[in-house]
Amino acid sequence: MKRPYVIINCAISADGKFSLPNREQIKISSNDDIKRMYELRNSCDGVLVGIGTVLSDNPKLTVKNKYVKNSKNPIRIILDSNFRTPLDSYVLDNSSMTYIITSQKCSKNLGINNEIIKCNKNKDGYIDLKDLLFQLKSRGINKLMVEGGSTVIWNFIKNGFFDDLFVYTAPFVIGGRNTPTMADGSGIEDEKSKILLKIIKIKQLGEGFLIHYRKK
Repeated sequence: MKRPYVIINCAISADGKFSLPNREQIKISSNDDIKRMYELRNSCDGVLVGIGTVLSDNPKLTVKNKYVKNSKNPIRIILDSNFRTPLDSYVLDNSSMTYIITSQKCSKNLGINNEIIKCNKNKDGYIDLKDLLFQLKSRGINKLMVEGGSTVIWNFIKNGFFDDLFVYTAPFVIGGRNTPTMADGSGIEDEKSKILLKIIKIKQLGEGFLIHYRKK
């Protein structure tokens, strides 16, 4: 299968949490890691998040000149089967092109600088990532950054559709039995199903540390 080179990037607490127990986002990355994230985003053709991230955080998914000189904004890609992205969201502010990824049944349209891409669904009711990645590759997305949320990250990892995984770990604990983790979802069924990773590099950034993994 021809697909983009996929990089997953995320930040977690020392106990592996992705947000507050109520799913509200908080700052986890150090300033050094934020700069690294923007540099990585700047190097990619596209940056992808799920509709949950758009609804809860309203991110811009652009690159700040404060962190990267002569920056360029990647194409923003939103997994949104039923097109729930609010029309006043930052991802539709025309500062960069945006792809809204919907199901085949979606009948909505977007204005200039944005595009709806219709994809098949898998047996679990999510966007079929194989179909999506094929369509992104055909549109010139050769390097894709996946930033969340946790269910989106899990689906990319579970299906093996990733090459690099960057995890920044901050030195604090959030706790909470139902607090989102880096990779929520169904999880593996048994020990034989473990998704193996290879550690490429471990680096301290600010008070936390960054681990660069690759799919093994």
